[in-house]
Amino acid sequence: MVNNPKSIFTIDVEDYYHVTEERGEPPVSKWDELPSIVEKGFYALLELLDQNQVKATCFFLGYIANRFPHLVREAQKRGHEIGSHGMYHRIIYKMSRDEFYQDCLNSKQILEDISGEKVECFRSPSFSFTTSTPWFYEVLAQIGFVSDSSLFPVKRDFGGFATDNIKPHWITAESGRICEFPISVAPLFGKDICFFGGGYLRLFPLKVILHMHRKLSRQGIPTMFYIHPREIYPQHPRLKMNWSNYFKAYVNMHSVQSKLQAILQSSSFVTCHEYMRTELKEI
Repeated sequence: MVNNPKSIFTIDVEDYYHVTEERGEPPVSKWDELPSIVEKGFYALLELLDQNQVKATCFFLGYIANRFPHLVREAQKRGHEIGSHGMYHRIIYKMSRDEFYQDCLNSKQILEDISGEKVECFRSPSFSFTTSTPWFYEVLAQIGFVSDSSLFPVKRDFGGFATDNIKPHWITAESGRICEFPISVAPLFGKDICFFGGGYLRLFPLKVILHMHRKLSRQGIPTMFYIHPREIYPQHPRLKMNWSNYFKAYVNMHSVQSKLQAILQSSSFVTCHEYMRTELKEI
């Protein structure tokens, strides 16, 4: 009999315009001029987590942390884990190794200066870790990260890394080990699909999401959920995109609040750090 594993709830703390450059993300030089909704969305998520007594891993963009340091402190005060989402939402496979190193280091240092604690968990923007970035884990280990949640185990728009290893597992790099927390997928008609975050969570009906969550649980696989502050604040400004990207970015925004409420009541949740300590029994 397989014991039901703990689930993991994560937030990519970024603003509504952080949608990758291919989908119409404005240049960094324009960000300070744009209206921001990250505070409203993030506080709404924190309240929802408090109501359900759930602790999350919050992956902050360094830019957001630098502009809104009180959000980092508020998440920390409420007992959530602080992780890094890079500095400027750059696609990993478009960066050189040195550029990635500096981007990660800058974000990590900003978050640690604000929180006063070590930041040990990383998630790449748009899950853009791929086979074309073989130095990825080595750079993370060099900088001092202990865990990562960038592996999207099927091909997708901006990356993906096909693998059958969909449970948390250790990666050995020359400079140390990294615990990888893959994004959860479940089989449907012979194809692995994500149901548990972002546009996928908005697209699929709640009954399907919870059914797939239980399916993973029966196999002893923890479900990794992820969400963005903009998705719980559907009034946010819309960016100009082609019809396909527009659909992916904005479909079913008004369904998020009720879906998250049901999801947070469906399982026991831990942070990435807590999962390593209690389920893998190793850090």
